[in-house]
Amino acid sequence: MFKFSFQVEPEDKSPSTTSKDEEAKPESSTEESKSAVKGDSDVYPCEELDFESSQTNKTAVNPDVTSTFTPGAELAIDYLNHLALLDETFTDDIVTAETDHSDLIPNRYEGGLKVWECTYDLGEFLSACEERRSEFGGKKVLDLGCGAGLLGIEALLLGASCVHFQDYNKDVLTKLTMVNYDLNCRSSTESDESKEQKSTPVEVKFFSGDWGSFTEKYNETYDLILTSETIYSTQNYAKLLQLFDRKLEPSGVVYLAAKTYYFGVGGGVRLFEQAIDADGRFRHEVVWKCCSGVKREIVRITRKL
Repeated sequence: MFKFSFQVEPEDKSPSTTSKDEEAKPESSTEESKSAVKGDSDVYPCEELDFESSQTNKTAVNPDVTSTFTPGAELAIDYLNHLALLDETFTDDIVTAETDHSDLIPNRYEGGLKVWECTYDLGEFLSACEERRSEFGGKKVLDLGCGAGLLGIEALLLGASCVHFQDYNKDVLTKLTMVNYDLNCRSSTESDESKEQKSTPVEVKFFSGDWGSFTEKYNETYDLILTSETIYSTQNYAKLLQLFDRKLEPSGVVYLAAKTYYFGVGGGVRLFEQAIDADGRFRHEVVWKCCSGVKREIVRITRKL
């Protein structure tokens, strides 16, 4: 496992750590992961982050520290890779995860600095045919648990009129998501003439913090919710389904990409399908599967009539 040499930005708390992936993340027992999860009173509350004030000290990005994701024809997304993060200063939550070789500290750090396999799966799926690409035209999209923001950026490039990026950690949003958005959607090399030709303004917002707080604090609703690698913890299923119910338009669609099973923390697609069925508000359909290696799936979720 690559070890980030993060710089430390002091914080008071250093909770125990666990993991959420069977391939790149070290395993921990389900009971250990459950005991590490704290109550909602201890989660980070949601807040909207201002792009301009968060990026006041930005500098030009060296191409040597970027990678490119090409989800479809004539669609390329540049994003910061691990080299770009080596000299960054992060809070204790993220540094603790790096020191312990873990990508998850429940209620403190949720793995947002790494682009996980299912994000690539969903990005390619959404761009695989014209019918899916056309779903984004003029639509309002939420990239939930966005991490690097690749899915939200793809939505913007495919014509969405509004994209909101949500991730648990401020550091992930300000030092990764916003930079990637800037690289792909606010290029300094874009001519004034081309900017003027964009007749329809695009709304972009960034939200940090807990899903429950996001659901209660903001009244935004969306035509499409894109989310990847967010069902590794069964304890968050009720919160996630409530978010879908409050945030999804009546005819809206959720595309959820995840591993069939997350070893060590107990979640996965089958368990989430069971939670959906028990909840009763949504219908679900597996629309894509990878059956070789680490088994992964994409689920399409809509409201019941």
